[in-house]
Amino acid sequence: MCGRFVLSKNELVQKKHQIKISPSYNVSPSTDVLVLKPEPAFMRWSYSPKWKDDMNLINCRHETLLEKPSFRGSLRCVIISNGWYEWQRQENIKTPYFHFLPENLLYFAGIYNLSSGCAVVTCESANNISHIHHRQPLLLDENQINEWISGKHEISRILDDQISFYQVSKRVNSPKNNDEELLYKI
Repeated sequence: MCGRFVLSKNELVQKKHQIKISPSYNVSPSTDVLVLKPEPAFMRWSYSPKWKDDMNLINCRHETLLEKPSFRGSLRCVIISNGWYEWQRQENIKTPYFHFLPENLLYFAGIYNLSSGCAVVTCESANNISHIHHRQPLLLDENQINEWISGKHEISRILDDQISFYQVSKRVNSPKNNDEELLYKI
């Protein structure tokens, strides 16, 4: 699952995609996020099928994307970030971790429709992070962006082994907290 992410590398976004952003260290559902479709645009992170406008989905399983009625007719996009948060559950304790690729932007496969917003496409977690959570965003290499947007479904997961992670503060639990300290390693 992907329920929070980071887009704070404003200079890198400007260099690669020629668009200015304000850094956000705690992007939460129902906010506007930067997507490629293929041109950069801002879109609400909350997907609803055309026939039910209040479903507000934030994730979509890659395995069932082509089967579920909720996603029929959806269009493809790519959600730009530089990392995501995931919580490891052990008994009643939830510990947040930040996942990222050093010195790089991340590109999440996404879907959208014109009447609502977008959702992150997820897949089973890579072996090196599956002990934290069993799902992760489907990560695209820059060379796979256009393939995804144009409708290619089978995507090689070439970035999974490069994911780094570390524990962060539980301050990330509140979307009201949105500062650089959220990325500090514990």
